[in-house]
Amino acid sequence: MPAFAVGDRVYVPCLLVPELENQDTALYKTKISSVNANSATVELPGGAVSKAIGVSRLHSDVGILIINIGDFVSESALLDPLSKSVLQFCRLLVPDDQVAAVKVRSVAELKAYWSKNHKAYTHIILVGHGDKDGLGFGVDGDVDLPALDDTFKDRGAKSKSFISLCCKTGRADFGKKFSQFTICKSLAAPFHSVHGATASQFCQTMLTWMLLEGRTTKVAFKSARESVTGAVSFRLWQNGTLSAGS
Repeated sequence: MPAFAVGDRVYVPCLLVPELENQDTALYKTKISSVNANSATVELPGGAVSKAIGVSRLHSDVGILIINIGDFVSESALLDPLSKSVLQFCRLLVPDDQVAAVKVRSVAELKAYWSKNHKAYTHIILVGHGDKDGLGFGVDGDVDLPALDDTFKDRGAKSKSFISLCCKTGRADFGKKFSQFTICKSLAAPFHSVHGATASQFCQTMLTWMLLEGRTTKVAFKSARESVTGAVSFRLWQNGTLSAGS
């Protein structure tokens, strides 16, 4: 359960507060006005104060990064459209300065960007080609899990919520180990190969439940998993344990 104090800056899902229904984005940045047990009130436009909101539905920080791992082959037909569809949807959820997309084709590019910018993001979307053993990069070829762990390591980095749209990364060989990375708070990923349209739908639905509805990662994952079309199965891994989707 998040711990908040009066004066803390938070993001509240506008859907929970009738006075915020005309906001342009799904989240409203404000301050805690009062805290009582498991609920809190927040400051609203014009000096008003909200009714009590469960603290589990408030976000202390939100930043979304979409990492498009290019392969030179399927980028124009699959990876770029998938990345763009997720990006445009995220721009409806949060202000433009809280969402970004980067395209990389090598581990070196990813590491260079990550080391300078990871502090701004809480949610990471991986777009690319995967397998149970690693991810495919256009320059480096197949990159295994130890190399990925090293890429994402950075002193003082806070753990992030990952959604992988890369095929087969929900399997235990990948998901169990990736979710044990210091940087990983949770990993939602497909167990099988997944069509780009299905991947986009799953990601958008999970983000909607997490950010628009203010639900926990596990609740959001289950709701997204139940909504996807076709026979694709997704898994949720947390700290090396299969948390949902078995």
